[in-house]
Amino acid sequence: MSAIKKHQCPSCGGNLIVDNEKQMYRCTSCGSTYDYDYFRGEKLHEMGEINLSRDEFGAAVDTYRLLLKKNPHDFLALRGLMLASAYLNDMDGLVLAGQARRFSFDSKLVLEVLDSASEEDKEYFEDLAKIYYNLNTLSKCNAEIKSLVSEKNRLGKTLEFEEYEINNYVIPTGYFAEKAPRPTFISMWIFDAFLFMLMLCVVIPLLASGAVTTALFFGFFFVFFIGFIAFMNMKEIYPIIKDAKYKGSEVNELRVELAATESKLGKTKAEAAELSSDIKRAINDFVEKDRQIMSGSVKEKAKEQAAGISKIRKHQCPSCGGSLRIDRDKQMYHCTFCGSSYDYEYFREDRIQKAGETYLSRGEFMATADAYEFMLKKDPHNFLALRGLMLTAAHITEMDALDREIASDGFSYDPKMVNEAIERASEEDKAYFIELARVYSEKLKLIEMSGEIENLQKKKSDINSIIAENNATRTDYYIIDKDGTLHSPKIRFFVLLGVSAWCLIWTLFFGSAFIKTYVSGYENPEIFATFFIPCAAALLWSLGYNFIVVFPRMRKLHNFDKINSKLYAEVGLVEEEIRSLDKKSANILKELRISIHDFVRKDRQIIKGKRGN
Repeated sequence: MSAIKKHQCPSCGGNLIVDNEKQMYRCTSCGSTYDYDYFRGEKLHEMGEINLSRDEFGAAVDTYRLLLKKNPHDFLALRGLMLASAYLNDMDGLVLAGQARRFSFDSKLVLEVLDSASEEDKEYFEDLAKIYYNLNTLSKCNAEIKSLVSEKNRLGKTLEFEEYEINNYVIPTGYFAEKAPRPTFISMWIFDAFLFMLMLCVVIPLLASGAVTTALFFGFFFVFFIGFIAFMNMKEIYPIIKDAKYKGSEVNELRVELAATESKLGKTKAEAAELSSDIKRAINDFVEKDRQIMSGSVKEKAKEQAAGISKIRKHQCPSCGGSLRIDRDKQMYHCTFCGSSYDYEYFREDRIQKAGETYLSRGEFMATADAYEFMLKKDPHNFLALRGLMLTAAHITEMDALDREIASDGFSYDPKMVNEAIERASEEDKAYFIELARVYSEKLKLIEMSGEIENLQKKKSDINSIIAENNATRTDYYIIDKDGTLHSPKIRFFVLLGVSAWCLIWTLFFGSAFIKTYVSGYENPEIFATFFIPCAAALLWSLGYNFIVVFPRMRKLHNFDKINSKLYAEVGLVEEEIRSLDKKSANILKELRISIHDFVRKDRQIIKGKRGN
């Protein structure tokens, strides 16, 4: 004989021992014997459930497929495959999957289940498959929403920058072409036409009077100035007009694209919200249906098909091992096999407590809540049941996990369930649950603060990106020499301003000398005109180049520096806020570590005392 195995006799409920020589199980109470295959199906079901609870989905699939070789329509095996196909530990995980933004499943495995299901079970699995496909569709919608939000933000930032650029082109006030290229371009041609008419009005009378030298002097002056204006107009202003026109079309395209993206985003969000609502309803209905099936005749039938005996029951009759049903009106348990009845006190609450702890360790939180709620119907102040509900409210499988994962992301809890546990607690236990609720609140506050810090860091990163883009763009407005050296337009502006002042002095000197000698009738006034013309040309060139080319670039760089200074100030404020939150977060974390550590140690002592009693 060998050691006692964890099997019960189907006839009397007694313990079975293994006879290795005869390859049989024998009951120590009634003497009945069973071969090994009798319990193999039940053992495989148990192994499959364990594999699911451990996230060993490949092993679970292998186990359930082994069961299906013997019985292709085994309901529990097919149900286990459906769970494994969506990487779910249990049906509680389906509820959580309905709240998640991502979901995936093995469609081939689902089709395999649908093909194997019996006619009476096919509707069940088709409903579950429909939920899977809808969840997968919702997951794709959420991914598309995320992509559209990213695209919308990108288009918004690009449009904002392009609009800023185009606004600098079209503002009608300010200096020269960079502020109003088209009006300036037209004005410069009108001014050229005016100078041309003025030249004709001056030169033709001089030629008629015989003052050829003077006519040539003024003619040269006018032609140079008119040509210079025309050259600068076409070289500097006209390209800006073309660029402004191109940017205008780009802005219009961006607006259209942004509007289309926003429209698509709104439509996708609406579809996702509607689908999410439908899925949640379907999941709730299906989970309720699944509970009824798993606690009813379908479950028992599936068990009988798989192993010939049903062992997964809430309670068993002590007399015959039959299934007990609850008569809530009479507050009794009634055996469906031998007719025996037992009051609720017959079954000690430690059985339900053990079941609740088992469900909790597996992360089956809905089943855990049901078990502890059942305990609380008998004892509304039961400490262990209320503690289990508090853990269930935060989806924590054990109290030590609270200490191990103090700063973990994704922590949340059900405040309604926590408040109910505090209200139900006895006066002597209330302080314990209030303290645990405070720990939950502080932990959630810490996580929310971490999320706020993360958002601020993202904001800082976005601002730094804009600053980097501005710095990259502002280099386009530097003066570039032939050797590729960049020069600040501000320095070039003041240098050219000094050159213009120097040229102005000599232009005035030679101009006044020419007029004086010409009017006084002195000989050779052309000598002063010879010096006057290059000085005047240099003056016109330096002023024209300085105010048409250099000055707008200097203003543009000034605008970029002004924007960047505001952005740097904003970065400073964000950094200060991040430092402040980091400091608060560090203090909360430090206090939370101490309080959680002390609470977990206190909890161990309390649980040891409760269970000892």
